[in-house]
Amino acid sequence: MSIVEKVQNLKETECIVDVLLKEVSSHECKECGKCVFGYEGVTQLEMILKDITEKKGKPSDIELMTDLCELMKTQSMCEKDEDLAYAVLLALRLYKSDFEDHIGKRGCRAGVCSKFMTYHVIASKCVGCMECIDTCDEDAILGKKKFVHVIVQDECTQCGACIDACDEDAIIRAGATKPKCPTKPIPCKR
Repeated sequence: MSIVEKVQNLKETECIVDVLLKEVSSHECKECGKCVFGYEGVTQLEMILKDITEKKGKPSDIELMTDLCELMKTQSMCEKDEDLAYAVLLALRLYKSDFEDHIGKRGCRAGVCSKFMTYHVIASKCVGCMECIDTCDEDAILGKKKFVHVIVQDECTQCGACIDACDEDAIIRAGATKPKCPTKPIPCKR
């Protein structure tokens, strides 16, 4: 399936930014170097898309990618670069709100980009065992014995160690839809 077909047939479980990043990262023109707009264009697109998936995107990135792809379409020496540029422009037109959500740090609609995922303790499952607190190297989990623990999102590095440590399956990873959780430790009901 071509990159253009992937963009046109994006599934609900796929993130357009992630799909483009994978395509650009493995694009053969990145290694070619025959033309500046092919090699540099693909390299620049990869850096911009990587930043967007890692919550480092800037509002100017959409315009920058648009300008870059317009030049790649006319200045590249092979059709592969032109197809890639066309696919990125198509993606920007069809899924502009997804790019804006990533750049505005509102989230990844498909829940694919790991930096946009958050971890939460489900109060009804937590027994207050302290295993997750002991495992967290960042001290991002608040709580004490027999109290529902709370993950401080600003401190959490999304490493996932807390999920592995919890034998009660009380910790979940959430994308765009966040569960309702206590904001401070409360006594366990279990």
